[in-house]
Amino acid sequence: MNKKTKNIVITVLMAALFVGFFAWNIAKEQTEFSDSERRALATFPKITFEDVVSGEFMKKFEDFTLDQFPVRDGFRSVKAFFSRYVFLNKDNNDVIIEGNHISKLEYPLKEDMLSHAAERFNFIYDKFIRESGANVYFSVVPDKNMFIAEKGGYLALDYAELVSSMREKMGFAEYIDIIPILSEEDYYFTDSHWRQENITDVASHIATSMGAVFSDEFTVNTVETPFYGTYYGQAALPVAPDTMKYLTNPAIDFCTVKSYETGKPVEVPVYNMENAKGKDPYEMFLSGNQALLTVENKLSSNGKELVIFRDSFGSSLTPLLIQSYSKITVVDIRYINSAVIGNMVGFEDADVLFIYSSLLLNNSLGLK
Repeated sequence: MNKKTKNIVITVLMAALFVGFFAWNIAKEQTEFSDSERRALATFPKITFEDVVSGEFMKKFEDFTLDQFPVRDGFRSVKAFFSRYVFLNKDNNDVIIEGNHISKLEYPLKEDMLSHAAERFNFIYDKFIRESGANVYFSVVPDKNMFIAEKGGYLALDYAELVSSMREKMGFAEYIDIIPILSEEDYYFTDSHWRQENITDVASHIATSMGAVFSDEFTVNTVETPFYGTYYGQAALPVAPDTMKYLTNPAIDFCTVKSYETGKPVEVPVYNMENAKGKDPYEMFLSGNQALLTVENKLSSNGKELVIFRDSFGSSLTPLLIQSYSKITVVDIRYINSAVIGNMVGFEDADVLFIYSSLLLNNSLGLK
């Protein structure tokens, strides 16, 4: 085979490969959700005159081809392997592996995001809490990069500045500092969240700081299904899963939890074991993302009430505080508008806790 013929053959084969992959991409059944990445995938865009003229169609089409590429997860794993072990890159699309921990870099500190979060919290306080006689507290949950990023030489948030800024913006609330109590071992290896079995000291500190009684006597239970956290799929590398555990005591066992997702109260479990087998096992805690929940402690007669404004970190913390209160109301203003909270939540003489992660505070546009 002469050189010219060889070049023609190679060109034809490459063209056939590209055309074949393109046809496969178009013809194969679209995948709407990536279990490994925990996100919705781009599907074939609707063709409209406006989108074609503006160029928006091509942008959406490019997203579609990237998300629906055949054997995409396989290519992601190959890319991640070469990036880490061949090219010795420190991160792959901002996903890092430090020791046993997988994480995603969060940098820089976004002052405008902190201001937006504080504006929402101040609105709630001024409109519903100021005249209620409630005792108001807030706490910041640092993401695990605080403990692992510096070890690997990665950029990380200035957590002291974040806390200082939020304290200044939330002068109406007493700050409860839980950062000195935490370490990297309090977080899952493959996920952003903390391990419930490791944060009883955090729960105790928060409860006693609010003047409540707390006992650290819990029974530790283990979920049989392996826990592959959010970062596991993003890393696209073979790493060991986490083991998920959850804590119980009599107050947790006999309490009543009600969700208001449908507008009417529906009883739900403290630990949703069906969710533990689902796409995001962390949603076993208080059934995951819920706009409004109430928890009635049938074993308490102290009459104390707590209102928690929280993100997903509050899902595993709240059960540990059930023993300390007669009633807990859990509010997530990512899923309910702040302006209507007064129609559903009472604050009279209650304790009120705003507890949010640095990840949410630094990306707070979802707060309503």
